[in-house]
Amino acid sequence: MRYRPFGHSGIALSAVGLRLPTAKLARNLGLAEKLIMGALENGINIYHFDGLDLEFLRRMAAIFSLVERKLLFISLSPDTPHAPGDIAGYTMPGLKESLRGAIKDSGFEWLDLLTFVQPGVGYMPADSLRFLKDLKRARMVRHLGATAEVGEIRPLVESGAFNVIQTSFDIDSTWEKRHEIDFAIRHDLCIIGSDFFPEIYRKESDVVPKPARRGFFGGKPANPLAGAGTHAFLHQTPDWTPEELCLGYALSLPSLSCILIEPETPEKLETLAAVPERHLPSSVPAQIEMARFTAHMPKGAHG
Repeated sequence: MRYRPFGHSGIALSAVGLRLPTAKLARNLGLAEKLIMGALENGINIYHFDGLDLEFLRRMAAIFSLVERKLLFISLSPDTPHAPGDIAGYTMPGLKESLRGAIKDSGFEWLDLLTFVQPGVGYMPADSLRFLKDLKRARMVRHLGATAEVGEIRPLVESGAFNVIQTSFDIDSTWEKRHEIDFAIRHDLCIIGSDFFPEIYRKESDVVPKPARRGFFGGKPANPLAGAGTHAFLHQTPDWTPEELCLGYALSLPSLSCILIEPETPEKLETLAAVPERHLPSSVPAQIEMARFTAHMPKGAHG
């Protein structure tokens, strides 16, 4: 596993981190344990929990007790991912009560990062911000973060309330997104990447033209070049899956402290954890740019 600096904190994070969706894994504790053990064996040291389920967090903390706590970076979001922030959850005393359980009663001892679903500058009440700063001073929370996309990053940076931003980064991310990330980096914020594998490219039938597909028994496609200049290469690159290619591309942005992965099986975790050690095929960046250019061409202009 390769490691990257977490800003100027002196902490090194594994290039990929394990994202643990609490609502799903709380119903399958066996899978959660296998994923964590597999991640530890592969050198992953950052673990992000989506959601507050105290009993689930306690069980996970018990697994982590096998490892010295200071070697782990535990991140938690009290919100539901991909959903608007709940204003009520950012007010006192609701915030205080929920975090008391997550920090004091979970067994984690402290949280390295507490990330909110885009609260915005005006969302977080002043007394809540003071409470969070008190938690930082007490070393119960080490870093405060928020999720943000283009148009939201600069206001968060300028608010001065957070020192970490979690944002999506994938093969379709624009130069504007890169500039926003660079802006945050220049202001000493750390960036954690997520959502690196776009849903629209996951199925071969949605990406590769029919003449370019292999038959059911692995026969040669009728026209291997039918998908040239499109995202078909994601499903046609030897020894790489589309997800691995997308992760490799996201890892090519050095300003990201890490990329969160969300494997569904221990086997998938193994393959994704190996991506930082692999060299992305040299043709891939050009293929991505060509596919992006082709996608923006007027219909009927593809020749």
